[in-house]
Amino acid sequence: MNTGVKDLRQYLDLLIKNTNMLCLTGESALSGDCDFLSANLAAKSLFGEDALANCSLEKSEDGSITGHVRIRSKTQGIALSLGDKVGEGKGIRADQADHHQSKGYKDLDT
Repeated sequence: MNTGVKDLRQYLDLLIKNTNMLCLTGESALSGDCDFLSANLAAKSLFGEDALANCSLEKSEDGSITGHVRIRSKTQGIALSLGDKVGEGKGIRADQADHHQSKGYKDLDT
């Protein structure tokens, strides 16, 4: 993933807002000034389906943020829907989502 956001915590907050997921990682683990961040997120759909996400971010020397968001769910639809929300505004190409869907993957790395 590539993003214009330059602060790790700001990106995580944006991710939580866009996906409407709950951050399971404690505030004490997210505090402080560091060049990397890892957090676990969870959500439950209106139909009672669970989804988990692991966000691993790193701030590179030029100040840009790179990393991965891995989404897991028992149903492909929830994973794809959350993957679309994660990808909004970050330049994720449509052909990447099509590749995951055609292979039937339930996990998405964006």
